[in-house]
Amino acid sequence: MLASALTLALALAATAHDGDADDRVYRSVDYAELKREIAKQPTYVAEPLYGLFLFGPAGDVPMWAVLDKSDAQLAYYDVLYLDLDADGDLTDPGERLVGKYDENMARAGMAVAIRLEELPVPGTEIVHTKFLVSTVRKTGRKGIWFRMQWRGEEQVSGGYGPSGSDTTIWTGSPATAPVLRPTAMGPLSFALWGEKDVKLTIGGEAHLNVIVGNRGFGPDTLAVLDEDFLDLEQDALYVTVIARDWDDEEVRERSRIQSHC
Repeated sequence: MLASALTLALALAATAHDGDADDRVYRSVDYAELKREIAKQPTYVAEPLYGLFLFGPAGDVPMWAVLDKSDAQLAYYDVLYLDLDADGDLTDPGERLVGKYDENMARAGMAVAIRLEELPVPGTEIVHTKFLVSTVRKTGRKGIWFRMQWRGEEQVSGGYGPSGSDTTIWTGSPATAPVLRPTAMGPLSFALWGEKDVKLTIGGEAHLNVIVGNRGFGPDTLAVLDEDFLDLEQDALYVTVIARDWDDEEVRERSRIQSHC
């Protein structure tokens, strides 16, 4: 019989998609070495919120993103400055994007969606598509949410935390800005989607939704891949429940995930 204290552990083995020659080598990033300075910024209307995206196979193309308001009295952010040429100058033409409030999209958590149809990565031939930043989340949820099609193929969204459904809190300073690395390459990390606190009981059952993606830097920065990225007939995804029995001995139960949610 298992004791009531249970710990959940997940192990993921996935095959990354092949890319073109200039997009095949994935490299890890030393986040401590990232430069946290923006060379030139516009005059903001409201208190700005900062986020940093890392693009390119080596994560060496930093693209600053700063949220602002078109009117300081607005209850939401509807302006995005995006450093499209990655030169640290947010005053360049075409780098100020504006969204409009749409009440019809409020229930979906996308009342304000700031969009960019194509996002070329400077210094490469890579073009991501359908990039958007949503600044108004569903009722009861926190954070700023982004979504895009990586290389026009794989949907990436987030960022998310280790559990729950809250998204990334952008901050008021470049020095503390969260770092997001949206890519379908490299080792994948996991998180639990849904309830923030998962309780497992003796003799009971619990339904767990697992999401996978690339972890950035800072709280809630997992850039999550679409569920269809993994082919569960070829890519192995396992869940292991780790517990202690009444004799305080560790026991493990391992099973393979067989279906998408």
